[in-house]
Amino acid sequence: MNAEATTAKTRLTVKPLDNYTIEGTSECSACGRAVKMQLLIENDIIVDAGGTVESCGYSRECMAALCATVKGMSVLDAQTVSSEDFQPLMTRVIEKLGCDNWCVAALRIALRNYRLREAA
Repeated sequence: MNAEATTAKTRLTVKPLDNYTIEGTSECSACGRAVKMQLLIENDIIVDAGGTVESCGYSRECMAALCATVKGMSVLDAQTVSSEDFQPLMTRVIEKLGCDNWCVAALRIALRNYRLREAA
């Protein structure tokens, strides 16, 4: 076995940010509960990401992995993030739930809100 195969993954956590630039909210179709992505953006770079997840533990893990993935990205690059980009950070992937897609939707809504605000 190689070192990667024997290393246990650490479960990431998500927390709301005290200070953020913009947020986006999406509702999970499976449970109807909200996921909220908060982004702190400076010079079009995401310097911090957080949020709240009202639904299941799997959704919280998806959001935490997504937050870890987008930190340090430009807003332009973050727009292209998909669940495949953050799944390697997760301890499990449950394809049939689709919770990852609602977290990505919250990110894209936050980025859209940011673009709209900057254009105004």
